[in-house]
Amino acid sequence: MKFRKKIAMLMILAMIQIPFPTYAAEEDKELSLIAAEQEREEEQLGEINPALTENISTDPTKETDKDKKERKKKLKQTRKEKEKENQRKLKEAADKKSDEKKTKDIKPREETVIIDADEPEIKPVPQITEPEPPQTVEIVSTLDQKISYANFTEVASAVKFIPLYMPRKSGYEITSLYAGQGIAEVRYGRRWEPTVSLTVRTYRRADGEELQDISGVQGVKWRVDTTTGTTIYIAKISETQHVAAWAVGHYTFSAQSENLSFAGFHSLVADELVELSTHYYLDL
Repeated sequence: MKFRKKIAMLMILAMIQIPFPTYAAEEDKELSLIAAEQEREEEQLGEINPALTENISTDPTKETDKDKKERKKKLKQTRKEKEKENQRKLKEAADKKSDEKKTKDIKPREETVIIDADEPEIKPVPQITEPEPPQTVEIVSTLDQKISYANFTEVASAVKFIPLYMPRKSGYEITSLYAGQGIAEVRYGRRWEPTVSLTVRTYRRADGEELQDISGVQGVKWRVDTTTGTTIYIAKISETQHVAAWAVGHYTFSAQSENLSFAGFHSLVADELVELSTHYYLDL
């Protein structure tokens, strides 16, 4: 009985330690198929993107951290270079298209020449130079018995006409109003320059009355200015004083400045006072 048990145990041990040939062959065959399948997948992956086989290791344990950084750096640099190249090509294509459109749209211009046989000759406008101050100047007041008025309406009612005035937009504002012997006198001050003053006089002549100077200035050397179409007499009283006189229709005017340059006074008279008077004092 013991002998039989011993034989049975030996047979069991033999079966456990020594595998059967059929099982080993089947296992080897299955492993071979799996290895072949992996190799085929790696070959297909390499055919799809050869760069993968160059840059990506099949064995992660062989690639160090330094190798990974270098690989990523190269990939980024390659990507940037490709992006720059693509942008350059796109820009060249857009510029070429734009140039072609411009060339297509540009048409030769036809110059228009206007020939006017009766074109008048353009003459230069005479320039008014600053006059020399006279040796002796006498200022005679023509308003010996003048009356001061509170506002513009009162002085206009006293002389029975609307005196010439400077609009507030010009920078001048009325400081005092007088009237006497039919002459209205409006005095102005410059808002941002208190030392500058301006006096404007207006007189309406009766029918047949001779033209006379109402400025009250005598002994000056008058210069004639016709650049505005209206004859203006202008003179220098001193380095700080200037005077001008002119007439429109039945009205006679004069202006006198204090602490204003000759150029500034001439512009004020010609461009503003004479301009206003020629529009509002014409005889209709």
